[in-house]
Formats: sequence, C-alpha cells, structure tokens
Amino acid sequence: METMATNGRDEGGGAADRISSLPDHLLHTILLRLRDVAAAARTSALSRRWRRVWPHLPELCFPFRCPADTPVSVEREQQRRVDAALAAHAAPTVTLLDIALPYWVAAPLQNPPDPDRDDPLLRFLASRRVAGELRLELRGGWHDFVLPLCERATVISLFLMGPTLRFQPPPPLPLPAAAGGGGAFAALASLMIIRARVYGRELEDVLRSRCPRLKELLLRQIRLEDDKDYPVLSIHSDSLERLEVEMYADFVAPLQVVAPRLQVFVPKRISAGARIVAPRLLELRWHGPYDPTRHDLREARRHLQRLEIDKNSPAAKLIGQFYAVHELHLTIQVWKGTEEYDGYLQLINRLPKCEVLVVGFFVAQHAIKPVMLHFLNKCAGVKKIVFRSLGYPKDKCQCKSWECQCDGSKQSHKIDDTALGSLEQVEIKEHMEAYHKMEFIKLLCEYSARFQKRVTITVIEKKHSVREKICNTRVPNDKVVINVRSPRAGTRMDS
Repeated sequence: METMATNGRDEGGGAADRISSLPDHLLHTILLRLRDVAAAARTSALSRRWRRVWPHLPELCFPFRCPADTPVSVEREQQRRVDAALAAHAAPTVTLLDIALPYWVAAPLQNPPDPDRDDPLLRFLASRRVAGELRLELRGGWHDFVLPLCERATVISLFLMGPTLRFQPPPPLPLPAAAGGGGAFAALASLMIIRARVYGRELEDVLRSRCPRLKELLLRQIRLEDDKDYPVLSIHSDSLERLEVEMYADFVAPLQVVAPRLQVFVPKRISAGARIVAPRLLELRWHGPYDPTRHDLREARRHLQRLEIDKNSPAAKLIGQFYAVHELHLTIQVWKGTEEYDGYLQLINRLPKCEVLVVGFFVAQHAIKPVMLHFLNKCAGVKKIVFRSLGYPKDKCQCKSWECQCDGSKQSHKIDDTALGSLEQVEIKEHMEAYHKMEFIKLLCEYSARFQKRVTITVIEKKHSVREKICNTRVPNDKVVINVRSPRAGTRMDS
C-alpha cells in the first residue's frame, strides 16, 4: 500500500486508483453495500489488490431467488456458486451469513448428511465461524437438514421448504469449553423456524437444555414428523421471554409451554388445545378460536400490560381470565339478529379494567347510536379510546326486531354520569369512512357535557376536504378539542 501511495502505481505497473489504495476495512464497507457475495467476488477482476478483499468480508449474503419455472440446472449452478464462495472465504469470523437457495440438496445424497464432511454449507456452519446472525432459506430436496452446532450465533432464522430440520446431537462426553462447551447453542438469543418439518421431542430437548440464553422464539407453520409417537408441541425454557407460535390449519397436536420468564405470547390457530405456564406474562395477542375447556391459561398472570383479541368468538371468554389490562385491543362484530346483539352486550359487560382501549367495530343492521352508547357506558376508568375502524351500512342501520336492545325508538339510551369520567383522549384512525367519522364526532359532542375532563379528539384523515369539514364541526363547550392530522405528512389542523 505504501508503494501504491508513493509511486502511484499498482502491482501490475498501471496507474493506481484511489479506491484500491483504501485500507481493507473501508473496502469491506463498500462491498457490503452490494448485499451480494457474487457481485463482491466479481471485483477481483479489477486488480490483484481486490482479489484478497472479498474473501475476508465479515458478512456473506447469497440472495438467490428464482421464479418457479427456473430449470433445475440453473438452481444447481447457484448452489455450486455458494459452495465455491464458502470454500474460498477466509475470514475467521462472520457476523452475518444470509443464504437463499431456490433448490438445495445435501452433497452427497445421504440421509442424514454428515455436518463435518462433504457438504460445504454444513461444513462452514460446523466450523463455528458464524458469530452473529444466520439466515437460511432452503427449498427443495427431501433429505434432512442437520443444523450443526452454532455456539457463537446469536440469531438463527430458518425457512425450510422441503428438508426436515434436524439438530446435530451433542457429543457423548462433555468437551472443554473451547471445543464446544458440551454441545450448546451458547450465545443464541433469537430462533425463528418457518414452514419446516421438525421432530417434536428433538425440538423440546434443544430448547430445554441446549439454548441457555434464548430470549425469543418464533415457530410459524411447522409440522411434527413424530406426531404419532409424540403428539405434542412442547416448549420448556427457563430463559424465554417472547414466544410466537402459528400452527398449520390441520395441526392437531396440542401446545404445551412452561416458561417462567415469558412476557410476550402470540399464539395463532391453536385449535388443538394448549396449556400455558407463564407466571410473568405481560402481553398476550390471541389470534384464532379460544375454548376454556381446551386452552388452559390459569397459570398465567392475571394482570396484563396488553391483551389483543382479533375476533368476537374468543373475546368474551378470554377476557374473563384477566381482571386488569392496561391496553386492550378488540375487534367487535355485531351481526344481524337479536341473539348476535345480546352476545355483543355480554362481551362488553365483561370488559376488564383498562386505561387504553383500541377497538374496531363492524355493525350489520343495528342502530349504530345505541351500539356506541352501550359501548361507551362500559368505558369507566378508560383514559384513551382508539377507534381503528368503524363500519356499518348507512342505509341498513335499523334493526327490525322489536325485542332487540339496539332499537332506540323503544328504549331510552344515554351515557351514565360516571361512564366517561376518566376519558382524556379519543383517536379516530384513517381506516374509517368520512361519514362514519363525522357521525361519531357528533355523538361525542352531543354527550360532551358529561365529560369530567377536557377530551382531545384526534382524527387522522388523508383527504383535505374532509379534514376541513371536521375542523368546522361545532364544538358545544370547552370540554372538547378536535385535532385533525394527515396520515402521511403529519399536517395538523385544530378546531
């Protein structure tokens, strides 16, 4: 480098370019912006100086994604390029290894493959050079993918369409710490497995005894290979703090979770049953059916920071499990018929104590005003209400059943004196039609005299004409302040 800077000549005798005279770490920064090892390797053609630059990159990305009709020969060629690049790479540590292959098959074809021999990808992983994030997207092939011990990896993301995920078993005898520490993923903090086939007993053992620092686990659309012999998805972890589980629609194995430090739990389509032991649970986002006879949450915390339920069906029974929730998210659907409306009343009558209420409403053939008044009457103690959606047909909003409690012509509806005593903020999101926004604002203004505090109504609206119309809404007293904002530019208009 001194010769290049002094004489202005490179090793081949030509004029030196300024980029090649930069130190290696700056050249690495330039090449990393390509986000593609193949493109980085092609810089070797520039000069001899560049030939030793790309093999020492601290990050390796192979973003090979092809259309479904790509010939197999092209897909195999891409795998050979990955194998060659991994074999040529010389850096002792890799902070990111990101590989996406449209077709993968272990070489040679054996089941299971030996992670310490023959296959360049498995051999690279077994070298324990990955000391950061590992992302693998492998498609095709019908042979097991045996994940070698990655004791220095902190984040592992696996997307496997075809191969069954297996874990390299620990050595039969304890090894010295420098040689593997007994076969543990010692540094692993986050693990994500998507659309893969796994062995339930093997996964349980890895999570329980080989991931001592695991904080986050995401399992999405996985299948159990041993569901007949071990028909349960069991997750035991003393360190886990966040868990997301999404089952296949036809998944029939129950879920069992024992995680004393678990704080965030996001289950999706847990239809086969579940038992959750999480005494420190703070956040629950339940998506899918809920049945208290099959879903056991009794050993979860009773006071949550956040509870999110996406449908009516599980809401009434699930919210009864908790006596207080700081932030409650609900999607309320009030369909046609007296029975549906009675179900809606049962739901809101069981609302737990909460300070922030985020709600989406969908109402069919019921009078919208009593629907909203019934709801607001159950908001005692609520400081902030966020309406993310409010949908109802303008021309079909009257119930034809004389028994239905939504019929305002037969009953008097009003807001109780103490119902909105704590209310301070109302936010109306942009996913509501302008007509619905205006009607709801008028309803709040109509009963604003009962507010015990000044209430700020923030409306998010993208159309300028609608924003102006809302700002011109007549405010009946000083207990209501209306702010209107654009969702993109953040433009604010006050009334």
